[in-house]
Amino acid sequence: MADLDQIAEELEFLTAESLEELSRFIEYLKWKQQPGPIRITGRPWAFDFVEHFRQATVTADHDPTGMEVLIGEAACDGDWRMALWEHPPVQGSAIVEYQVPVPSEVTNLRLQFATGIRDGSRLAIGNVVAFRVFVNDWRLWSDTQHARKWKRHEIVMPFMAGDMVRIRFVTDGLGNHEWAWAVWGEPRLIGEVPK
Repeated sequence: MADLDQIAEELEFLTAESLEELSRFIEYLKWKQQPGPIRITGRPWAFDFVEHFRQATVTADHDPTGMEVLIGEAACDGDWRMALWEHPPVQGSAIVEYQVPVPSEVTNLRLQFATGIRDGSRLAIGNVVAFRVFVNDWRLWSDTQHARKWKRHEIVMPFMAGDMVRIRFVTDGLGNHEWAWAVWGEPRLIGEVPK
């Protein structure tokens, strides 16, 4: 259904709420197609998720039994970092959600973090932990990991200046939560404001 006329006809049947959601998705798709490196032109701005952990909402998508979520130092392959510990529950996912106020003048918004499995974990060979990032209910990034070392990530964010943005960090043991000692190292939302 890639024909524009057909798509336009289908739009007539959507509710106002669905049209608004579609508009946000179109902005996301336009952002996703943007090529090229980011140029740094202003002063740094940052939101530190470890620092703001007390403002986060911690939930599970099913029963929270077995889930452990806290802030503390974590070592992966002997490399210590401040981290969000997010051991998933026996069934389903652990969810840590933040409401982040992004100032209207912020540009070049990026999400920086590392993912890892903490030292001492005896995660069985073949078992992995799923890490996911959701922004305003859209899954923006996901990965699975088994290694007990940090993997560094930087995600260019869609334009959200002047918004209250919902960011969720989600982990899932994918059916086996034993030793799924998942951690998010030094998670920060960064950008720039005019000089």
